[in-house]
Amino acid sequence: MDDNGYDVSDFYSTNPKFGTIEEFKTMIDTAHRLGLKLITDLVLNHTSDEHEWFQIARNPNHKDFNKYHDFYIWQKPNYDNSGNRTRPTRWLSWFGGPTWNYEEAVDEYYLHIFSKKMPDLNWRNPLLREAMGNVIQYWLDLGVDGFRVDAANHLEKDWNFPDGYPGYEFFSSLPKHHDYIKAIADKYFIPNNLITIGESGAAKQEEALKYVGYDSGEFNLLIHFSHVWADSGNNSDIFQGKWCKDKLRVSDIKKSFNHWFKMLDNLGWNLIYWHNHDHPRIVSHYGNDSEYRVMSAKMLAIALYNMPGTSITYQGEEIGMTNVLYEDLEDFRDIEVFTEYKNFIERGASKLEAMQALRDRSRDNSRSPMQWDDSLNAGFTKNTPFMKVNFNYPDINVSKDQLDSNSILNTYKYLLKNRKKDKENIIFGKIDFIDIESQESFAYVNSGVTKNYLVLCNFKDYNIEINLSDYQITDYQYLYSNSSERDLCEIFILRPFEAFIFTKNK
Repeated sequence: MDDNGYDVSDFYSTNPKFGTIEEFKTMIDTAHRLGLKLITDLVLNHTSDEHEWFQIARNPNHKDFNKYHDFYIWQKPNYDNSGNRTRPTRWLSWFGGPTWNYEEAVDEYYLHIFSKKMPDLNWRNPLLREAMGNVIQYWLDLGVDGFRVDAANHLEKDWNFPDGYPGYEFFSSLPKHHDYIKAIADKYFIPNNLITIGESGAAKQEEALKYVGYDSGEFNLLIHFSHVWADSGNNSDIFQGKWCKDKLRVSDIKKSFNHWFKMLDNLGWNLIYWHNHDHPRIVSHYGNDSEYRVMSAKMLAIALYNMPGTSITYQGEEIGMTNVLYEDLEDFRDIEVFTEYKNFIERGASKLEAMQALRDRSRDNSRSPMQWDDSLNAGFTKNTPFMKVNFNYPDINVSKDQLDSNSILNTYKYLLKNRKKDKENIIFGKIDFIDIESQESFAYVNSGVTKNYLVLCNFKDYNIEINLSDYQITDYQYLYSNSSERDLCEIFILRPFEAFIFTKNK
């Protein structure tokens, strides 16, 4: 649990905190009886350093040392002019700090592009590929219906180990990783009719089509990230990358979605989502989680779920769950939090500034327990949860939203039902953004087979205007909003975080 379970110590079991394999089988069977399908994460890039394979790989006295040592990626130390041992390269891990950790017993460094407790696997080794194939088959035999393939674009590394800082280009999205994915897909994904979701940050068209092109044979869906940090600023002396919070650039969000729509148009299938377990809560991130929490959460839903493609709703999004407001560092669980907190303090941040950065940007924001009701621990568990429930669960929970016909949850129910009912005009539509350079409005026309959807959204806490004079709007009829019904006009005024849907037949 160094990285909330992505550091796998046993591919054939479940963490006791979550239950047993038998309970997992019961969950699959129950889901299938209810007409639901169930997918799991598939971690291919690394194991935990507590995994049996790695325990043997670091022990030269074990009889199977040679076999399992080659399951991982090792390099001999370098030495400076003074004879001091140095790392093979200066590559920087995704969690901060170096990617190499020294093992004295073998006098070598092992590679870990995430936590040092998550050594990377050597996918050039055919025995490793066979072992991971056995893992996949095990979960298929249990009855899972698909996989989200974690860190899929990191399976190949540059084995020349060139020096560089941060060096991401040497262990991210190298061409050969597609060979590994395609081989897995041909043997396991396609014959078993699985749904598979990969992830790759900023794939260009050629690479994106290898992942999810109609004839690619790799994944069905691809998670991309270019829209999720549209409020990161220029690096400061203290806060860098995603931790440097700035004004929201709504235009960047639209351009990212537009880029993927156009890049895959008629060539591959697209995925839309707001955020996942690696990001802040969307209503706190791109909305307003205080005065306009309900309004902005509904606006974000209307903005997203009328676009083409397959949509993903992240747990808690549908009731407007917010970022955590933990006061103590010990309340956090993500390994990244503790690394970055130390970095912030060393660069001169006060404790108050460092804690606020964590509350604004940390991955733990989206990992707090689901808020089901106002009972103990928000109804998530009668035991002690793995991390504290957010303080606002008595007011923000599923039970409360179910009783309110005007709730965020019921907005989601309407939008997703309509999305499914009118899929030929929404899911399979073609999108055209209106005033894509605007930093205030999020507006577009989704053109379907028999009708068009006109969606108008305000991302600000003040009134804005959208000029529709270049669009034929006379035949559009009001369909839905997070406000009160209004007629469409050429200069349409949106109040804070308002959102409207209009439709017309073609």
